[in-house]
Amino acid sequence: MSERQRAHDGVAWTVIMPIKPWDGAKSRLHVDASARRSLARAFAQDALDAVLACADVADVVVVTRSAEVADLVRRAGAHVVDEPAHSGPDPLGAAVRQGTDWAIAHRPDNPLAVVPSDLPVLTADELGTVLRDAATHELSFVPDANGDGTTILMSRRPDLLRAGYGVGSAERHRSYGGVEMQAPAGLRRDVDEFDELLEAQAIGLGPNSAATFTQLSTRATA
Repeated sequence: MSERQRAHDGVAWTVIMPIKPWDGAKSRLHVDASARRSLARAFAQDALDAVLACADVADVVVVTRSAEVADLVRRAGAHVVDEPAHSGPDPLGAAVRQGTDWAIAHRPDNPLAVVPSDLPVLTADELGTVLRDAATHELSFVPDANGDGTTILMSRRPDLLRAGYGVGSAERHRSYGGVEMQAPAGLRRDVDEFDELLEAQAIGLGPNSAATFTQLSTRATA
């Protein structure tokens, strides 16, 4: 996707998006395995489409160990980096480091953002606004809707990124010197549990997520 190299006011962001295999994702939604898989795929498609459509983003790097995910995102126009085979107790952290290494090697002077694949309300315009606001900060982040976690993590250069995802990550990123960014609800509402999916629906799901949710709701009431 490097041929795009398009960005607002000359600032070309690199975005890392770790994506799990859909068969093993969203276990806390407490719906059947088929529904979990469909929702995880739809969330990822909507989040990826929003990032690819953002005028401030030049490169999208998906870190995954799923051949199915890799095939879809390559066709969409993103780079693919293989997730480490042995990621230890923190697979998300390992995936972020793998993506950061790619950015350091290929786009060392461009700002970097980590965007999760479970933001089904994400829009290109809202993402662009936050990225532009964050462009001058060495490290910045968007707290999740609960205030405890982190959705989007950003740095002025890839070598400045310091990621500490997991429980309490918002406070951890503050302790690293990260600046807390104001962001609309769609950038803060990641979805792990069913109540969070209902909140995302109230905000406005992306097209793939909305269609999948409607299909599953219709099937459940049939």
